[in-house]
Amino acid sequence: MHVIVKSIPVGWEVIYQRAHGLLAAEIAFYWKTTERPPHFMQTLLAIAEHDDGRPESRSPENLTEAGAPKHFQLLGRSAQQYRSVMEISTAKSRWNALLTSLHMTFLYEDEKYEDQDIEEFIKEQHEFQKKLLKELKISQTQAKKAYRFVEWCDALSLLLCMDRIQPEQRRMDISLGPEGTMYQIWQDEKERLRVEPWPFEPDFFTVEVEYRELHQLQFKDADELDDGLRKAPVGVRKWDFFKG
Repeated sequence: MHVIVKSIPVGWEVIYQRAHGLLAAEIAFYWKTTERPPHFMQTLLAIAEHDDGRPESRSPENLTEAGAPKHFQLLGRSAQQYRSVMEISTAKSRWNALLTSLHMTFLYEDEKYEDQDIEEFIKEQHEFQKKLLKELKISQTQAKKAYRFVEWCDALSLLLCMDRIQPEQRRMDISLGPEGTMYQIWQDEKERLRVEPWPFEPDFFTVEVEYRELHQLQFKDADELDDGLRKAPVGVRKWDFFKG
């Protein structure tokens, strides 16, 4: 189960990775029309569904040794799960598969020397990417530009879901955009989010994500955690973006 976990006074706040993906797609939806990547609808799907194929529940790995829900960054790596992600993305379209494959190699390439299965998976993806580039008749440069768009939206969504935006109007980097420009984000005095340079079509918009509150610090096993998440109250967090 891939979730984003934050400690709160009453227990834990949990955001599913798939909800984070949906938030990333919401952000992408507002990108400047003239600067959108090709196959924009398929790109939105790739952003929203880049974690499809990973198991959501009933795994002992979902808990820490202390019995708390485990943040996704603490989970182990599995080439089998990554191949499942690729199988699903490939069934949708070659463009979707290309962007998802580029995401996989971006995230896990540095680990290929630590795990033989992951190393083999990364080699498979590099060959697969070459095949798709040839079939889709696009260059590696064009593909990387489109993927940077995916990664940028994913990075901003994670910053929001993980509550990383700095207080007191302090700026922080988001990521490199499609053209290689570094974007920064900060919160103004009215708690609206500003991004510079402004990459969006409207001057103002709102995005949201659903979260669950667990009013329990420890769980005896994965089943109890899953039951708790199903019964947990659901809240909605919203962010206003403002060009100014």
